[in-house]
Amino acid sequence: MENQLVTILRISTPQLGSFVKDKLEEIGIEVFFTNEGMTPGERYNPDEVLLKVKVRQSEKAIARLLQLHKDYDLEKVKDDASFTGLRKILLPVKLSEDCIDLCKYAIGLAIKQNAEIKILYVYPDPNFNEPSRYTASWEKYVRMELKEAHKNAQQKLVDFSRELKNQVPAELFNAVKLHYRMLKGTPENVITAACKRYNPDIILMGTRATKNAEGEFLGKTLIKVIEQTQHSVLAVPLSAVYKGKEEINVLYSTDFYDSDNSSLNKLLKILEPVKKKIYCVHFDINNGKQHQEKVNELNAMLERDYSEFRIRCELFESDDLLKGIEEFVDKKHIDIISLSKVKRSGIYKFFHTDLVSTLIAQANVPILIFPV
Repeated sequence: MENQLVTILRISTPQLGSFVKDKLEEIGIEVFFTNEGMTPGERYNPDEVLLKVKVRQSEKAIARLLQLHKDYDLEKVKDDASFTGLRKILLPVKLSEDCIDLCKYAIGLAIKQNAEIKILYVYPDPNFNEPSRYTASWEKYVRMELKEAHKNAQQKLVDFSRELKNQVPAELFNAVKLHYRMLKGTPENVITAACKRYNPDIILMGTRATKNAEGEFLGKTLIKVIEQTQHSVLAVPLSAVYKGKEEINVLYSTDFYDSDNSSLNKLLKILEPVKKKIYCVHFDINNGKQHQEKVNELNAMLERDYSEFRIRCELFESDDLLKGIEEFVDKKHIDIISLSKVKRSGIYKFFHTDLVSTLIAQANVPILIFPV
């Protein structure tokens, strides 16, 4: 009973949610954001979520909320951009056994990037594949199923939040702003819709730790999110540990397309808080002689337009693209592989084959995919 959640406020803007959450957590009240999800045929509403607290903390939370109404004009807070000044990391999870390590990685990244984390728990809609039946008894059955699924998912999220607190050192856990959000539906659709409201700087998703591990969101789900969203996705192997290095080595795979400048600018913006060395690499599979000329042109451009950054273009010969990436990662001690999602480019075609799935499944370093 004490771990059940109750709704104390409907939230219509991220600013208001962040403000109220911070004020409640100042006095030790843990906050969760959810959708109710108990009405037959109800769809996800990106413009409204419910702020919930544990039952045993509800009286204290309501008293604090009443005081906030006296001390602040919450209508003005709703539109105050100062409450969304941090970078944003969206962390979709299924709460698998590997999820804690993924959250630890996100916390380390958030501290380094001065970002907040929104943990998004996507739980399945029990009636997703059920046929529609317009009878009173059927609607009653649907409501019962939705209510039970929501109750179980809510309990699972509460248990997870407690376990995360137990496993993450207090000094790290308290160093970041962390939100919990719970929504039902198909993961790729829920994640894409949530991005439109939250507008994250990075979507952080886990990949398999070993060839036999299930991981968090794999295969089709991860690829669909990459294809559907206009936000950057950081695919992190579940075996990865955030090392917090002073300087990281970044591999940026280029295919000599016209938008290289735009891609570099976007990559630099994403990695802005981090000291980095970027290798712009073209993997030469066909031994094309003209490619070295392109590399020379790119290096001249980099020296002219990006002299304040450590960026260098290289040609790397390999008879297999995936093998070439793996060899370069090992040779240069690469920390992040980055790919831009650019239409009508070789790398864009790369996203429409099984190669990107294989790369995500096999790579032992995080992969950053960003749209340009």
